[in-house]
Amino acid sequence: MENSSPIILAIDQGSGSTKALAINLKGEVLAQAEIKINTTFPQSGWVEQDPEEIWRSVVEASIQITKAHKISAVGLSIQRESVLFWEHTTGKALTNVITWQDRRASDLAEESAKNAARVKEITGLELDPMFSALKAQWLLENQNFTGDICIGTIDSWIAFKLGAGHIIESGSASRTQLLDIKTGQWSQELLDLFKVDLKTLPRVCSSDEKHICTNMQELGLTNAVPLSGIMGDSHAALFAHKGWISGNFKATFGTGTSLMGLTETKPQTIAWSLGEKITRAAEANILSTGSTLVWLAQLLDTTPEDLANLAPESTEQVEIVPAFNGLGAPWWDREATAIIAGLTRGSSRADLAAAALRSTAAQINDVLEDFAKSGIKIDSLYADGGGARNQYLMQMLADLSGKKIKSSQLLELSAFGAAMVAAIGAGLATISDIERNEMKYDEFTPHLSDEEREKALKTWRKAVQQSRMKG
Repeated sequence: MENSSPIILAIDQGSGSTKALAINLKGEVLAQAEIKINTTFPQSGWVEQDPEEIWRSVVEASIQITKAHKISAVGLSIQRESVLFWEHTTGKALTNVITWQDRRASDLAEESAKNAARVKEITGLELDPMFSALKAQWLLENQNFTGDICIGTIDSWIAFKLGAGHIIESGSASRTQLLDIKTGQWSQELLDLFKVDLKTLPRVCSSDEKHICTNMQELGLTNAVPLSGIMGDSHAALFAHKGWISGNFKATFGTGTSLMGLTETKPQTIAWSLGEKITRAAEANILSTGSTLVWLAQLLDTTPEDLANLAPESTEQVEIVPAFNGLGAPWWDREATAIIAGLTRGSSRADLAAAALRSTAAQINDVLEDFAKSGIKIDSLYADGGGARNQYLMQMLADLSGKKIKSSQLLELSAFGAAMVAAIGAGLATISDIERNEMKYDEFTPHLSDEEREKALKTWRKAVQQSRMKG
């Protein structure tokens, strides 16, 4: 590929901000812009964002890139499992974005518990309010909607605003808990269960479908520039790690952490669909990792960065089980409560900081052990996202898991993955072209013996047990 390599506008819409990047086909990031977005907590367990603020952030970040670079295609990476409603005719939002962290539908989950096994059989997912279906049901039961409404996720909303119509990418659709993971289409059985009308849902499309939009001028582009790649953030990161290569499993560190790798044995998600060929994956979602450090920083009136720098000074092992809204994978225990264990009069801020980071590493190890029970063998784990830049955390993860950790030197891996899918969708590159791009990693190998590792995990396992005690 030449120096005049086409440039992709990669839009990465995440929980805390929207980023826009100019990325060429060699994988070089030429420019980047970021717009922070707000999150509100109207009631206990409720987590919302303003859809119009999200749209404005997409526009503002993108224009900073498009005014300086000639763009050949647009790729979109998004936070998943959200839901919002809007009017089809006017495009006016009727609700806020109910994010993946929102737990308001927990009571509905309890009421539907008898259907949990069937839901998992169709979708691959544990019945949980993290996913879009229960949140959509809650909105339908608690608000009065009339007329021609659209129900969708963040990718649906942004694509609609760009003039691509009412669509949803297949991997994103698989995270709604309304999609049949075998067929890649909406399940009428699940729509009946969650009381969602099929005509309100978007058309499911391939990850690399080429959309000719009618409103690209909002981004400073002409309508000739296609939206040709859409993926959920975790899926895009796996794609960037060349996840189609057998055995490549990754952990994406953010507010929570997603572990994902391709498999056709009891898959939990659609990784992507290229040319309408569906590729499935095993996935585990940990609810609180990066957000644990943020919570602790707020409690101690400091910053997450300062705590992360302080953690290596820890001299005592304290455990934090961050079950602020229950525990996600591998436990999926909505009743678990957050606890701090092992405190003494000598415990320090450094010990608490180390405990917050250790909770991330220990939860990931719990998932890896659960994968092993299902016959999924992982020797090396690829890492990306903000937490992957923390060498102390990466070494702790290697020590507690006994695995080699390969941390990406490229921080914005979700955006990179979305850009590469967009290049494929626009006919600018092939999988073979992308496979030739050389990714750079920092490697961390375990320093603990098996005996030392088990000793370090013993107090964590005891703390998790206490967190999950009922009554």
